[in-house]
Amino acid sequence: MPYEIACACKNESNCTVFLGDGTWVTTWSQGSHEGHPDERIVCSLSADMGRTWSAPGTIVESVPIEEERAAYGIPFVVPESDRIYLFYFVTANTEGKLWAREGRLAPGQRRYPEHGAGRLYFVFSDDRGQSWSRRREIVLPPRDGNTFPDRWHAWVNHPAQLMPTGEVIFTFGSHPMTQMSRRAWQLGAAEVGVVRCENILTERNPEKLEFTLLPKGPRGIRTDARSAWDCAALQRLMERFDGDPSEMAHNFQEMTVIALVDGRWVGVGRSFLGSPAYTVSVDRGQTWSLGQPLRYSPGGAPIRHPMTMCPIAPTGDGRHVLLFTNNDGSQRGAAHVWDGDGRTRNPQWFAVGRAIEGEEGNGGLVLGEPRVLVDVDDSGEVNLKTGISMPQFFARDGRFFVAYNVNKEHILLDEIPAGVLDEMTPELG
Repeated sequence: MPYEIACACKNESNCTVFLGDGTWVTTWSQGSHEGHPDERIVCSLSADMGRTWSAPGTIVESVPIEEERAAYGIPFVVPESDRIYLFYFVTANTEGKLWAREGRLAPGQRRYPEHGAGRLYFVFSDDRGQSWSRRREIVLPPRDGNTFPDRWHAWVNHPAQLMPTGEVIFTFGSHPMTQMSRRAWQLGAAEVGVVRCENILTERNPEKLEFTLLPKGPRGIRTDARSAWDCAALQRLMERFDGDPSEMAHNFQEMTVIALVDGRWVGVGRSFLGSPAYTVSVDRGQTWSLGQPLRYSPGGAPIRHPMTMCPIAPTGDGRHVLLFTNNDGSQRGAAHVWDGDGRTRNPQWFAVGRAIEGEEGNGGLVLGEPRVLVDVDDSGEVNLKTGISMPQFFARDGRFFVAYNVNKEHILLDEIPAGVLDEMTPELG
């Protein structure tokens, strides 16, 4: 394995997809640390359900001298052809030239608001990830939150997915680069966009691929800022960093999507509410409701969660699994939803959910009693103490798995026994 890959201190943003013969393909981000000019996106394959893996190979990498950052990518496998796509943003790292020429960094010399702005691209592989095409841009129409009309401060997290009704979609988060978010990045409020890949299942010519940004209009998917105004978690964050709810209460990021049997799509993502937020689409992604705190049941207790990824995913048999940390920014000594050093991102919890057909409250979801999935010993010295983050749940051949990273340095894979999920499945009254 090349030294420059093997010595990476940062391993995060892992996404696993599957080829037709059952091979697992995992992509993730590597580098010296998050935001370093040497970041790259790599992939590895497993033919034995995650027990052993090939040496990671580079898909795309940052180009420091050009001030280009490539750090987070999401894969998709076309079922009929096994073509692997990778979608990712190339953004500006304005420390890149300095690092390339002098081998040093100077965060105070970053050029804002250009730093972090970029465009969406894709590459693809027709040989199981051995080689990759040149990159091609996906042009997105601007929104009110764009700092530049032709560039986005944006990122992707979750693999593109094939919905039961045939659509291929993926989500991304974006935010304006304002003076407030530069003064205190913890106050930066984002929104979610959904990209629908119109003909990716049937069109092999990459020049003819078509993409649509949803919802259409000047804004993406946001939480209900008016109802969140007096939220305790939001108030703690504002008090700590001198924030204003009119500028940040709508924050909604890193959304995953599930389809219910009655045709509704439910999106779940992180927010400033001290809970995951959920949103509902009744028209297959065209429009979405304002996000509300996710609860264990309609009208029930809110699920506690800070500003970290909280994906929800199907089990394949009508149930869903939510991954979260059961902390609204006030547990384990935390002062707010962004509090670090593992205080808000450890341990990792999970809950099993079912949907009540026709129930409007809580997106129709009922979740059972949660359990701890994993608790990481974060008492010692580590490269970056961030606890557990970026988990992904998936089901394969009747077995259930969660992949996640620890301290953004090690990627681990756990299997959840089927009997445990059965014990945690709630009854519907």
